[in-house]
Amino acid sequence: MAKDYYKILGVTRNASQDEIKKAYRKLARKLHPDVNKNDPNASKKFSDLQEAYSVLKNPEDRKLYDQVGENWKQYKQYQENGGGPSGFGQWSDMGRGGSRRRTYSYSSEPGGMGGDNPFSDFFESVFGRGFGGAGGGRGGRDPFGGQQFRDPFAGQQAQTGRDINAELEITLEEAFSGVTKSFTLNGKKMKVKVPPGIQDGQRLKLSGRGERAAGGKPGDLLIVVKIKPHPKLQREGSDLYTTVPVDLYTALLGGEVKVPTLKGSAKIKIPPETQTDKTFRLSGQGMPEFKKPEKKGDLFAKIEVKLPTKLSDREKQLFKELAQLRSG
Repeated sequence: MAKDYYKILGVTRNASQDEIKKAYRKLARKLHPDVNKNDPNASKKFSDLQEAYSVLKNPEDRKLYDQVGENWKQYKQYQENGGGPSGFGQWSDMGRGGSRRRTYSYSSEPGGMGGDNPFSDFFESVFGRGFGGAGGGRGGRDPFGGQQFRDPFAGQQAQTGRDINAELEITLEEAFSGVTKSFTLNGKKMKVKVPPGIQDGQRLKLSGRGERAAGGKPGDLLIVVKIKPHPKLQREGSDLYTTVPVDLYTALLGGEVKVPTLKGSAKIKIPPETQTDKTFRLSGQGMPEFKKPEKKGDLFAKIEVKLPTKLSDREKQLFKELAQLRSG
């Protein structure tokens, strides 16, 4: 079933950006896998939450989602390729994300989109996900009898090869520091350089690394970067958020606690009588800005006071005396 991003976040379709942000922060703490270690679906729920927020927090993506629902990504690419408002259904059914001027050729011959497509092996081995070409399979019978179908918007034979779309999954640490991924495509070694500060869902382009058209130039390799959920940190733009457990005695009397960061851990001083939900700001400990790695966001650490459990009889007695002292 299609995902309802508004339902996942628990907001109405006319919710403001501020309401969406507040709902995400509240649910991120509630659904985080660390808080739900006994729930086998915790990671999936948290991933769905992040996906929903990544779309609805972006006004442009949200508008497209409101228009066409789960097909918003395809619709976005369709618009980028110059498609008009009335032809999206045909384009989506036939091209599934291809170039505007393109001939879709289905063939059962080796090397055809219905045959042994080297791009399928490439994406399965490098990016860890199945990849379906325009023919929809490998080595099977040509379901279209070897015919050619033209894009309804095409005025002439394609001169540029087909763009290839894929996803690349990285960790939040890799998004923080940047990373270079190496792979081999058709016997040629290539590298994808992921700059520091890249956002989840951001696209990288390797020009001329797509499919080559007969007598024309090759298309591009378009890679959408997906960032894995971090077990302790949640990202919002360039800022990071985390929850820090503090024992009762440190909260009452003061002390130091460690805060997880993407560079290890940092210590913060807890003043006496610190209340739960109090938030400390660690300036410059957030994510670097994309293409401006010298500029970093902040890290916000929210205190969560943990009450002691399994009290001994002596401890219970002392707490009773303390309660009587406070009431007197």
